[in-house]
Amino acid sequence: MKEFFENLKQIREAKGITLEEIAHRSRLPLKYLQDIEAGKLENLPAGYDRIFLKRYLKEIKEDKEEVWRDFNLFFGAGPLHNTVPYSSDIPEKNSRPQIPDETQEEKPEKIKKLNFLQKLLRKGSLNKFYHYVWLFLSITVLGVFVFLAYKQYHFAKSATPEIKEISVVEYISEMQQQEKQLSEEAENNSGVPSADSTNFTVELRALKRTWIKEIRDQKDTSEYILNEGIKRKINARESVKFMMGRADGVQIWFNNDSLGIAGNSDEVVLSLVLNQKGIVEKRLKKPQPRKPTPPDSSQVTHHLSTPLNRNSDWAGNE
Repeated sequence: MKEFFENLKQIREAKGITLEEIAHRSRLPLKYLQDIEAGKLENLPAGYDRIFLKRYLKEIKEDKEEVWRDFNLFFGAGPLHNTVPYSSDIPEKNSRPQIPDETQEEKPEKIKKLNFLQKLLRKGSLNKFYHYVWLFLSITVLGVFVFLAYKQYHFAKSATPEIKEISVVEYISEMQQQEKQLSEEAENNSGVPSADSTNFTVELRALKRTWIKEIRDQKDTSEYILNEGIKRKINARESVKFMMGRADGVQIWFNNDSLGIAGNSDEVVLSLVLNQKGIVEKRLKKPQPRKPTPPDSSQVTHHLSTPLNRNSDWAGNE
Protein backbone atom coordinates (compact mmCIF):
# COMPACT_ATOMS: atom_id res chain seq x y z
CA MET A 1 0.00 0.00 0.00
CA LYS A 2 2.86 2.39 0.82
CA GLU A 3 4.30 1.89 -2.67
CA PHE A 4 0.96 3.04 -4.16
CA PHE A 5 1.16 6.45 -2.50
CA GLU A 6 4.93 6.75 -3.10
CA ASN A 7 4.22 6.21 -6.79
CA LEU A 8 1.63 9.05 -6.77
CA LYS A 9 4.16 11.36 -5.11
CA GLN A 10 6.78 10.58 -7.75
CA ILE A 11 4.26 11.22 -10.53
CA ARG A 12 3.40 14.62 -8.99
CA GLU A 13 7.05 15.66 -8.58
CA ALA A 14 7.87 14.50 -12.13
CA LYS A 15 5.15 16.84 -13.44
CA GLY A 16 6.57 19.71 -11.36
CA ILE A 17 3.43 20.21 -9.30
CA THR A 18 3.78 21.20 -5.65
CA LEU A 19 1.40 20.41 -2.82
CA GLU A 20 0.99 24.14 -2.20
CA GLU A 21 -0.34 24.61 -5.75
CA ILE A 22 -2.78 21.71 -5.26
CA ALA A 23 -3.94 23.15 -1.93
CA HIS A 24 -4.47 26.61 -3.55
CA ARG A 25 -6.48 25.26 -6.48
CA SER A 26 -8.46 22.57 -4.67
CA ARG A 27 -8.79 24.52 -1.39
CA LEU A 28 -7.88 21.34 0.53
CA PRO A 29 -5.75 21.75 3.65
CA LEU A 30 -2.05 21.11 2.97
CA LYS A 31 -1.93 18.69 5.94
CA TYR A 32 -4.53 16.40 4.31
CA LEU A 33 -2.55 16.31 1.07
CA GLN A 34 0.60 15.40 2.97
CA ASP A 35 -1.33 12.61 4.76
CA ILE A 36 -2.56 11.24 1.41
CA GLU A 37 0.96 10.96 0.00
CA ALA A 38 2.09 9.38 3.29
CA GLY A 39 -0.71 6.79 3.09
CA LYS A 40 -2.25 8.00 6.34
CA LEU A 41 -5.85 8.05 5.21
CA GLU A 42 -7.00 7.55 8.77
CA ASN A 43 -6.06 11.20 9.43
CA LEU A 44 -8.61 12.37 6.87
CA PRO A 45 -12.16 13.24 7.91
CA ALA A 46 -14.17 10.07 8.43
CA GLY A 47 -16.07 9.02 5.31
CA TYR A 48 -14.25 11.54 3.01
CA ASP A 49 -10.97 9.77 2.32
CA ARG A 50 -11.97 8.78 -1.23
CA ILE A 51 -13.36 12.25 -1.96
CA PHE A 52 -10.09 13.96 -0.95
CA LEU A 53 -8.08 11.33 -2.83
CA LYS A 54 -10.20 11.92 -5.96
CA ARG A 55 -9.54 15.67 -5.70
CA TYR A 56 -5.81 15.05 -5.32
CA LEU A 57 -5.73 12.67 -8.33
CA LYS A 58 -7.63 15.21 -10.42
CA GLU A 59 -5.07 17.92 -9.70
CA ILE A 60 -2.14 15.71 -10.75
CA LYS A 61 -4.18 14.45 -13.73
CA GLU A 62 -4.17 10.80 -12.55
CA ASP A 63 -7.91 10.40 -11.90
CA LYS A 64 -7.97 7.25 -14.01
CA GLU A 65 -9.82 3.94 -13.79
CA GLU A 66 -6.64 1.85 -13.40
CA VAL A 67 -5.48 3.99 -10.49
CA TRP A 68 -8.72 3.43 -8.67
CA ARG A 69 -8.52 -0.28 -9.43
CA ASP A 70 -5.08 -0.45 -7.79
CA PHE A 71 -6.37 1.53 -4.81
CA ASN A 72 -9.30 -0.86 -4.26
CA LEU A 73 -7.01 -3.86 -4.61
CA PHE A 74 -4.65 -2.49 -1.93
CA PHE A 75 -7.49 -1.75 0.47
CA GLY A 76 -9.63 -4.77 -0.45
CA ALA A 77 -12.72 -2.71 -0.79
CA GLY A 78 -14.63 -4.95 -3.16
CA PRO A 79 -16.08 -3.70 -6.44
CA LEU A 80 -14.85 -0.41 -7.88
CA HIS A 81 -17.07 2.55 -7.14
CA ASN A 82 -14.77 5.54 -7.38
CA THR A 83 -17.59 8.02 -6.86
CA VAL A 84 -18.57 6.55 -3.47
CA PRO A 85 -16.56 7.32 -0.32
CA TYR A 86 -14.52 4.36 0.89
CA SER A 87 -15.17 3.90 4.57
CA SER A 88 -17.16 1.58 6.76
CA ASP A 89 -17.63 4.45 9.18
CA ILE A 90 -20.53 6.70 8.33
CA PRO A 91 -19.79 10.22 9.62
CA GLU A 92 -22.24 11.90 11.87
CA LYS A 93 -24.21 14.85 10.56
CA ASN A 94 -22.75 17.32 13.00
CA SER A 95 -19.20 16.14 12.44
CA ARG A 96 -19.38 16.40 8.65
CA PRO A 97 -16.71 18.83 7.48
CA GLN A 98 -17.57 21.56 5.07
CA ILE A 99 -16.23 20.74 1.62
CA PRO A 100 -15.53 23.78 -0.50
CA ASP A 101 -17.26 23.78 -3.85
CA GLU A 102 -14.93 23.84 -6.85
CA THR A 103 -17.29 26.09 -8.77
CA GLN A 104 -17.56 28.62 -5.97
CA GLU A 105 -15.70 31.82 -6.72
CA GLU A 106 -12.95 32.81 -4.37
CA LYS A 107 -13.98 35.82 -2.32
CA PRO A 108 -11.48 38.63 -1.87
CA GLU A 109 -9.98 38.85 1.53
CA LYS A 110 -10.50 42.60 1.81
CA ILE A 111 -12.98 44.84 0.01
CA LYS A 112 -11.25 47.86 -1.36
CA LYS A 113 -12.89 51.21 -0.87
CA LEU A 114 -14.00 52.82 -4.12
CA ASN A 115 -12.80 56.31 -4.92
CA PHE A 116 -14.94 59.14 -6.28
CA LEU A 117 -14.20 58.38 -9.94
CA GLN A 118 -15.09 54.68 -9.55
CA LYS A 119 -18.32 55.59 -7.74
CA LEU A 120 -19.20 57.99 -10.56
CA LEU A 121 -18.56 55.35 -13.19
CA ARG A 122 -20.66 52.84 -11.27
CA LYS A 123 -23.61 55.17 -10.66
CA GLY A 124 -23.73 56.72 -14.11
CA SER A 125 -22.95 55.65 -17.63
CA LEU A 126 -19.69 56.38 -19.43
CA ASN A 127 -21.46 58.93 -21.63
CA LYS A 128 -22.46 60.88 -18.56
CA PHE A 129 -18.87 60.87 -17.38
CA TYR A 130 -17.71 62.22 -20.75
CA HIS A 131 -20.39 64.90 -20.51
CA TYR A 132 -18.97 66.15 -17.22
CA VAL A 133 -15.42 66.10 -18.59
CA TRP A 134 -16.32 68.19 -21.64
CA LEU A 135 -18.33 70.58 -19.49
CA PHE A 136 -15.32 71.09 -17.22
CA LEU A 137 -12.99 71.68 -20.19
CA SER A 138 -15.42 74.16 -21.77
CA ILE A 139 -15.73 76.17 -18.56
CA THR A 140 -11.94 76.20 -18.18
CA VAL A 141 -11.34 77.43 -21.74
CA LEU A 142 -14.05 80.09 -21.37
CA GLY A 143 -12.51 81.28 -18.11
CA VAL A 144 -9.06 81.57 -19.69
CA PHE A 145 -10.51 83.51 -22.65
CA VAL A 146 -12.36 85.95 -20.37
CA PHE A 147 -9.22 86.46 -18.27
CA LEU A 148 -7.07 87.21 -21.33
CA ALA A 149 -9.71 89.60 -22.71
CA TYR A 150 -9.83 91.44 -19.39
CA LYS A 151 -6.03 91.74 -19.27
CA GLN A 152 -5.97 93.04 -22.87
CA TYR A 153 -8.68 95.61 -22.07
CA HIS A 154 -6.86 96.73 -18.94
CA PHE A 155 -3.57 97.04 -20.83
CA ALA A 156 -5.14 99.02 -23.69
CA LYS A 157 -6.90 101.32 -21.24
CA SER A 158 -3.72 102.02 -19.28
CA ALA A 159 -1.61 102.47 -22.45
CA THR A 160 -4.00 104.95 -24.15
CA PRO A 161 -3.51 108.49 -22.81
CA GLU A 162 -6.64 110.21 -21.67
CA ILE A 163 -7.62 113.09 -23.98
CA LYS A 164 -8.97 116.05 -22.09
CA GLU A 165 -11.39 118.29 -23.91
CA ILE A 166 -11.12 122.02 -23.15
CA SER A 167 -13.52 124.77 -23.95
CA VAL A 168 -12.81 127.91 -25.97
CA VAL A 169 -12.69 129.98 -22.79
CA GLU A 170 -10.08 127.68 -21.25
CA TYR A 171 -8.04 127.80 -24.48
CA ILE A 172 -8.09 131.62 -24.50
CA SER A 173 -7.06 131.69 -20.84
CA GLU A 174 -4.18 129.29 -21.52
CA MET A 175 -2.93 131.35 -24.49
CA GLN A 176 -3.04 134.54 -22.45
CA GLN A 177 -1.06 132.86 -19.68
CA GLN A 178 1.60 131.70 -22.16
CA GLU A 179 1.85 135.17 -23.67
CA LYS A 180 2.18 136.68 -20.21
CA GLN A 181 5.01 134.31 -19.37
CA LEU A 182 6.80 135.14 -22.62
CA SER A 183 6.41 138.86 -22.01
CA GLU A 184 7.66 138.56 -18.42
CA GLU A 185 10.62 136.46 -19.58
CA ALA A 186 11.54 139.02 -22.22
CA GLU A 187 11.23 141.85 -19.69
CA ASN A 188 13.26 140.02 -17.04
CA ASN A 189 15.96 139.35 -19.64
CA SER A 190 15.98 142.90 -20.92
CA GLY A 191 19.68 143.00 -20.36
CA VAL A 192 21.37 140.01 -22.00
CA PRO A 193 25.17 140.20 -21.59
CA SER A 194 27.51 138.55 -24.04
CA ALA A 195 29.74 135.73 -22.88
CA ASP A 196 32.82 137.58 -24.14
CA SER A 197 33.69 141.25 -24.18
CA THR A 198 30.78 143.41 -25.42
CA ASN A 199 31.31 145.22 -28.72
CA PHE A 200 27.82 146.57 -29.43
CA THR A 201 24.35 146.84 -27.91
CA VAL A 202 20.91 146.42 -29.49
CA GLU A 203 17.75 147.53 -27.74
CA LEU A 204 14.22 146.66 -28.76
CA ARG A 205 11.29 148.86 -27.65
CA ALA A 206 7.90 147.28 -28.34
CA LEU A 207 5.41 149.58 -30.04
CA LYS A 208 2.88 146.84 -30.66
CA ARG A 209 2.52 143.24 -29.56
CA THR A 210 5.12 141.35 -31.64
CA TRP A 211 6.54 137.85 -31.84
CA ILE A 212 10.36 137.81 -32.07
CA LYS A 213 13.00 135.15 -32.57
CA GLU A 214 16.51 136.20 -31.61
CA ILE A 215 19.85 134.52 -32.44
CA ARG A 216 22.82 136.10 -30.67
CA ASP A 217 26.41 135.42 -31.81
CA GLN A 218 25.11 132.57 -33.99
CA LYS A 219 24.55 130.23 -31.01
CA ASP A 220 22.20 131.65 -28.36
CA THR A 221 18.58 131.47 -29.53
CA SER A 222 15.55 132.97 -27.79
CA GLU A 223 11.91 133.13 -28.82
CA TYR A 224 9.42 135.43 -27.10
CA ILE A 225 6.58 137.93 -27.46
CA LEU A 226 7.05 141.57 -26.62
CA ASN A 227 3.91 143.36 -25.53
CA GLU A 228 3.52 147.07 -26.04
CA GLY A 229 5.80 149.11 -23.76
CA ILE A 230 8.28 146.28 -23.03
CA LYS A 231 11.99 146.92 -23.65
CA ARG A 232 14.71 144.35 -24.27
CA LYS A 233 18.45 145.09 -24.38
CA ILE A 234 20.92 142.68 -25.99
CA ASN A 235 24.70 142.88 -25.69
CA ALA A 236 26.56 141.00 -28.45
CA ARG A 237 30.11 140.51 -29.68
CA GLU A 238 29.73 139.35 -33.29
CA SER A 239 26.13 139.63 -34.53
CA VAL A 240 22.45 139.54 -33.64
CA LYS A 241 19.79 138.16 -35.96
CA PHE A 242 16.07 138.86 -35.55
CA MET A 243 12.91 137.44 -37.09
CA MET A 244 9.71 139.36 -36.32
CA GLY A 245 6.02 138.75 -36.73
CA ARG A 246 5.45 142.33 -37.84
CA ALA A 247 7.97 144.84 -39.18
CA ASP A 248 6.46 147.86 -37.40
CA GLY A 249 6.15 146.16 -34.01
CA VAL A 250 9.38 147.32 -32.37
CA GLN A 251 11.70 150.29 -32.52
CA ILE A 252 15.36 149.31 -32.92
CA TRP A 253 18.19 151.13 -31.10
CA PHE A 254 21.84 150.41 -31.95
CA ASN A 255 24.47 151.67 -29.46
CA ASN A 256 21.94 154.22 -28.13
CA ASP A 257 21.16 155.41 -31.67
CA SER A 258 17.62 154.92 -33.01
CA LEU A 259 17.32 152.96 -36.26
CA GLY A 260 13.52 153.23 -36.37
CA ILE A 261 11.24 150.34 -37.25
CA ALA A 262 12.15 147.54 -39.65
CA GLY A 263 9.25 147.97 -42.11
CA ASN A 264 5.56 148.52 -42.69
CA SER A 265 2.59 147.11 -40.80
CA ASP A 266 1.73 144.67 -43.57
CA GLU A 267 5.20 143.12 -43.62
CA VAL A 268 7.07 140.54 -41.56
CA VAL A 269 10.81 140.42 -40.95
CA LEU A 270 12.39 137.29 -42.40
CA SER A 271 15.88 138.29 -41.39
CA LEU A 272 17.38 141.37 -39.69
CA VAL A 273 21.10 141.01 -38.92
CA LEU A 274 23.15 143.59 -36.99
CA ASN A 275 26.86 143.55 -36.16
CA GLN A 276 29.39 146.10 -34.97
CA LYS A 277 28.73 148.23 -38.07
CA GLY A 278 24.94 148.27 -37.73
CA ILE A 279 22.36 146.62 -39.98
CA VAL A 280 24.07 144.35 -42.51
CA GLU A 281 21.06 142.37 -43.72
CA LYS A 282 17.32 143.00 -43.84
CA ARG A 283 14.75 140.85 -45.62
CA LEU A 284 11.04 141.62 -45.45
CA LYS A 285 8.01 139.86 -46.84
CA LYS A 286 4.32 140.49 -47.18
CA PRO A 287 2.31 137.46 -45.97
CA GLN A 288 -0.10 135.81 -48.41
CA PRO A 289 -3.75 136.57 -47.60
CA ARG A 290 -5.52 133.69 -45.87
CA LYS A 291 -8.60 132.04 -47.27
CA PRO A 292 -11.77 132.69 -45.27
CA THR A 293 -12.74 129.82 -43.00
CA PRO A 294 -16.32 128.57 -42.41
CA PRO A 295 -18.15 130.36 -39.59
CA ASP A 296 -17.94 127.79 -36.82
CA SER A 297 -16.59 127.50 -33.29
CA SER A 298 -13.09 126.74 -34.51
CA GLN A 299 -12.94 130.17 -36.21
CA VAL A 300 -12.53 131.86 -32.82
CA THR A 301 -9.63 129.62 -31.90
CA HIS A 302 -8.02 130.18 -35.32
CA HIS A 303 -8.36 133.95 -34.96
CA LEU A 304 -6.73 133.90 -31.55
CA SER A 305 -3.76 131.87 -32.78
CA THR A 306 -3.29 133.85 -36.02
CA PRO A 307 -0.17 135.86 -34.92
CA LEU A 308 1.70 132.72 -33.85
CA ASN A 309 0.69 130.79 -36.99
CA ARG A 310 1.68 133.70 -39.20
CA ASN A 311 5.07 133.94 -37.59
CA SER A 312 5.62 130.19 -37.91
CA ASP A 313 4.84 130.43 -41.63
CA TRP A 314 7.64 132.82 -42.46
CA ALA A 315 9.95 131.34 -39.79
CA GLY A 316 9.78 128.02 -41.63
CA ASN A 317 11.00 129.80 -44.81
CA GLU A 318 14.23 130.79 -43.07
